Amino acid sequence: MLDEYRNGTDPFIYPNTNWFDVMYRNAPIQEHNLRLSGGGEKTTFSLSFGYLNQDGVLIATDAKKYTLNSNVQSDLNSWLKIGANLAGTFWNDRESAYTADEGNGEGGIMGLLYRGLPMQVPYAQDGSYADQWVRVPGHNFFRNPLALSYEGFRRNHRYRTLANVFAEVKLPLNLTYKITAAANIFFGREKYAYPQISLTNPKTGVVTPMGNIPARGVKQIATEGVNLTNFHTLNFTRQFGDHSVNALAGFSMERFDDSDFDAYNQGYLGNELNELDAGSTAPAVGGTSSQSRLQSYFGRINYSFRDKYIFEANVRYDGSSRFANGKRWGLFPSFSGAWRLNRENFLAEASWIDNLKLRASWGQLGNQNIPLYSYVNAISLGNNYSFNNNVVPGTAIIQLADPSISWEKTTMTNIGVDFDILQGKLAFQLDLFDKTTSEILRQVNVPAQVGNLTGPFRNIGKVSNKGIEVSLAYQDAIGDFRYRVGGNLAYLKNEVLDVKGNIYYDGVTIIRKGDPISAFYGLQSAGIFQNEAEIEQHAFQAANTRPGDIRYVDQNQDGIVDNNDRIVIGNSIPKYTYGFTLSGSYKNVDLDLFFQGVADVDTYANGNLAFPYRNGAGVTNEWLTDSWTPENPGARLPILTTSSGYPQNFLTSDFWIKDASYLRLKNIQLAYSLPGAWLERLHIRRFKVFVNAQNYLTFTDFKLGDPERNLTRANMIDYPNYKSITAGVNLTL
Repeated sequence: MLDEYRNGTDPFIYPNTNWFDVMYRNAPIQEHNLRLSGGGEKTTFSLSFGYLNQDGVLIATDAKKYTLNSNVQSDLNSWLKIGANLAGTFWNDRESAYTADEGNGEGGIMGLLYRGLPMQVPYAQDGSYADQWVRVPGHNFFRNPLALSYEGFRRNHRYRTLANVFAEVKLPLNLTYKITAAANIFFGREKYAYPQISLTNPKTGVVTPMGNIPARGVKQIATEGVNLTNFHTLNFTRQFGDHSVNALAGFSMERFDDSDFDAYNQGYLGNELNELDAGSTAPAVGGTSSQSRLQSYFGRINYSFRDKYIFEANVRYDGSSRFANGKRWGLFPSFSGAWRLNRENFLAEASWIDNLKLRASWGQLGNQNIPLYSYVNAISLGNNYSFNNNVVPGTAIIQLADPSISWEKTTMTNIGVDFDILQGKLAFQLDLFDKTTSEILRQVNVPAQVGNLTGPFRNIGKVSNKGIEVSLAYQDAIGDFRYRVGGNLAYLKNEVLDVKGNIYYDGVTIIRKGDPISAFYGLQSAGIFQNEAEIEQHAFQAANTRPGDIRYVDQNQDGIVDNNDRIVIGNSIPKYTYGFTLSGSYKNVDLDLFFQGVADVDTYANGNLAFPYRNGAGVTNEWLTDSWTPENPGARLPILTTSSGYPQNFLTSDFWIKDASYLRLKNIQLAYSLPGAWLERLHIRRFKVFVNAQNYLTFTDFKLGDPERNLTRANMIDYPNYKSITAGVNLTL
């Protein structure tokens, strides 16, 4: 077969398909915005409209967005001000039904894309969708990604409206009372049409239905959510000579009501039928609803003396229904102060100092971001059991709960300095920070021996983030040319301080006292075995270890390499985060560049393409050119095998840790503004044309995908962070 394929000339039978070229495309985007504003002495208003039409870089995907925003404010008299805001957004997008809801764990279209093989072809000779004529492990069925993209659909309609009204009343004694009421309303409808697809064998012409995909059917999901919010605040402002005082007290109530309804049907006579009642078999319905509440009391006081000594104190007392009675309330205070040294008499003659301010702050914030009802055991219907020799309906606990969980609390301490000199040309900022998060909310695993239950959410421990951040900027002008150069750099040390005596494992990561949180945990590699003598002299790894295999370090020196030899092998949290900007303008031309990056950070990838022939996927070119053979003993990679049939080379180890550092040009924009004299003749206030590029350049050693990703996610199935080039016009009348 190898010779046949090597000598074959028909591109449909003997293809060399690049599935990324087949499935990705350059996609157009157009966006239009119009804003109208006006009013008089006491009343102002604004009205804006927006339209976005965007094709996806993945074929057969697109989205449209429509927006409407309106705002009106009016001073009815000297003591009463009212206002209202209405914002509406409507999304309408389309993708393959298999993209978001593939139902078999392969990752949908993106997963199939990463499993695609060069020997598979999208179309047969007659233009029909192609099957594969060679069956290989992991591809007993060929789920043609192109066919699944164009046939069937997932259509998603989302409508969100945010309505806000307020009234502000001026009271005696420098008091101002404000009441705000808001409603955030969401309606959504998803519709999946699962097709039946026929594939043509390009060699034999035999037509067969595509296998291992959802049966032809229709699923529809309706969701709705209503978030009602009510805020009341009382504000006091007073100037006492050189002393300025501002105080605020208030409370808020928030209510969240969410529900969904879904229906499914099968038994359709054709793919073009996609209404629920057109099906005839296996109808099913379902639905859920939920409610939650959040109530808060808060206060703030600001004090300033001659704008030289500045102090602020805040306090919040929040209650959340996401926790059990007795655990729902948390108190979160904060304090900050600043000293403007340049306003002191001893620096009065230092005219070159524009601003010199010392800052310090300490505060606490709470986090309640866990699923609803996490404090009670989750019970599932449909867990039938045998009783008296009959199968009867039953329920069972499927997820454990910890009723003692409460607020996660983050305590932040910051000391900083702001220093501006040379008439604002040079600006410098330095911050030292200590951020400690205690009672961290995390879902933990439980041993399968206790019933294979989903683990509970718990307050598992305390994590410290300490570091320093520095920013520096310089701006000046040379004739008509103005420029600005700025940059910032932050160093972060992350460490788990306490896990209450436990160790938490989650796939390839670990949470353990003394290590960074979610650190990669595995074996340490020490090169590649070159011959049998090296294997015999080393600790035992596996009975079939052979030259070309990865050599692992026996950390405890017991003569056996096993799980007891695992250590921390990588860090999923960047130690360095940085960015810099370059801006310049000459007369009416402006150029702006923004770069951002991270350094000293790792990721662990073991999915399709990361490991050879994983799950039926192919291999990257480096495995064909740089894997170990007796003739290539200095290769970087071990001997080429399948990851499932020969697992010892694909154990979790630092051999597969990848450097995820990157530097990316996030944004570059070139713009030209019409001269003022031209605008006057045209009765235009502003006319600006621009060209903008986002994510256009990336510098990284990570070659398996986008480094700006979830670094603890082992597989590579991610929608790409695409590049975009935009040209547009800003016009103000």
